[in-house]
Amino acid sequence: MEVLLESLHLGGRTIAIYIVAVIMVKLMGKREVGQLSPLDFVVGVIFGSVASAPMVDVELPLIPTLVPLVVLSGLEILASVLSLNNKKARRFLEDNPAIIVRDGQIIKDNMAKVRMNIDDLKQELRKYGIVDINQVEEGTLESGGTFTVILKKEFQPLTLNDLKTMSMNNFDQVIGEYAQKARSDLQSLLDQPR
Repeated sequence: MEVLLESLHLGGRTIAIYIVAVIMVKLMGKREVGQLSPLDFVVGVIFGSVASAPMVDVELPLIPTLVPLVVLSGLEILASVLSLNNKKARRFLEDNPAIIVRDGQIIKDNMAKVRMNIDDLKQELRKYGIVDINQVEEGTLESGGTFTVILKKEFQPLTLNDLKTMSMNNFDQVIGEYAQKARSDLQSLLDQPR
């Protein structure tokens, strides 16, 4: 009976911590894990450690262990508001995007700053189907850790607008060539003896 009561008590604590943690994370407005800044990641690890402590140690009082979760969430919200409204705070709290490739050339200093090696760069380019770095106008490691690529104009996929422009420019020429060939074929048919 005592084991059952202890299990129910632990289950109730877990539910309470889960509810508080979900509310706090929702208030913080977190993004996907791949988009977390280093600061967000550290806060997440601390948050998880603090939240798990009262779930595994029944001797810890529940309410005092929830206070750090609320304080941590408040600090994270404050940091988000500061970085949203203040450029200096944003530069301090968040990573800046790093241009790794410009006009097909690797910027080695920026690669070193973000601790990226050539194999990492090749892997990121392969995700875009790029095997020749000369196709890249700009390759950037974004502040959230994702890598984005802008292809040089001549390597960008055709758009509907490109096709419209091409078709209007070439329409008269193509039709003219076919019309001339059709006239020639018709004339040769007319010139044949009957």
